[in-house]
Amino acid sequence: MINSTDTINYNKHGFDGQKYIDIQKEKILERISKFSWWRLYLEIWWKFIHDPHAARVLPWFNPESKKLIFQELKWQIEILFCVNSTDILNDRQLSNEDISYKDYVFSMLKQIEKSVWTRPHLVINKIDTQNMFDIILNFEREFQREWYKTRERYKINWYPHNIDDILSENWFWDDDHIPLTKNLILVIWAASNSWKMSTCLWQIYLDHQIWIKSWYAKYETFPIRNIELNHPINLAYEAATADIWDFNCIDELHKKAYWINSVNYNRDVEAFDIVMWIAKKVIEKENFMNSYKSPTDMWISCAGFAITDDEIVSIASFQEIQRRMSRYQQMIDRWEWEDSRITKCQEIQKKCTDYISVKWYNLELNINK
Repeated sequence: MINSTDTINYNKHGFDGQKYIDIQKEKILERISKFSWWRLYLEIWWKFIHDPHAARVLPWFNPESKKLIFQELKWQIEILFCVNSTDILNDRQLSNEDISYKDYVFSMLKQIEKSVWTRPHLVINKIDTQNMFDIILNFEREFQREWYKTRERYKINWYPHNIDDILSENWFWDDDHIPLTKNLILVIWAASNSWKMSTCLWQIYLDHQIWIKSWYAKYETFPIRNIELNHPINLAYEAATADIWDFNCIDELHKKAYWINSVNYNRDVEAFDIVMWIAKKVIEKENFMNSYKSPTDMWISCAGFAITDDEIVSIASFQEIQRRMSRYQQMIDRWEWEDSRITKCQEIQKKCTDYISVKWYNLELNINK
């Protein structure tokens, strides 16, 4: 495992990291084969270059799994790197170090370019021209001076909840098409709520206006779909996203279509109507995207098939919830957050403790490191 201050070098194995890479890559290539020469927008959830959260809750997960997978596909890919204009205005802190949002984004872009030899396009989402627009423009110009191609996308009020407006023909009226040359487009992020899915759907809509065939899928790690809703791994994901109020849920459409429980999360479930409107109204009937029957069908998600010791990953996930609570408390002590995040994590920890106590009576909640 890579030695890093934000990962833990566990002695005990709970996960087969190489098996995961092999299965996930196989499923990605299988999904790519569904579109032949068409363009696939593949949204990447969680961090692209280095995924410390996954390494902490899945002992012996390689935190650089995504990088290793896409290095082999480097000649096929282009990258859209999404940021949220609100994060620019608020100078959102994304590191334990004292680093500005702009410098953090610069650092991520450089790491991506070095890792997969592709210079990303910078997409600034959710722009409100009435709200300190000059700061957004100054941010954009700094990246342009470094020869990054930049694009602006504008605010969609109440997205994704205002279905009637979003599904109207005027949804993309103010946004320009991003000209791309490759057929595999990775859509990644600086942080949560960067509007990656919106960027993908916007591009697909505009592609088809100029006769470019394209479609959409998601590379997912969490929540893990084929384990219990309240499994500690999935609860640790909820704790990790307490700042954006994500929560896990059963994908009822998947259950109805296949008679199988699948764990998903609220924002994908909420946005699925938009995805399928694009599929049915805009793209060709033979497009593989039209075969999606549920939010889970959009996913390429294989982490659950590489778990080797359920007790180990459960204990690691419990410890991760505690770690998140400690970090959130530090932010509250600095007056950066309100107490509700801690309250939510306390509820999550109780669920986790209850789950473990029922499944493994008197299990020692500690792993030798």
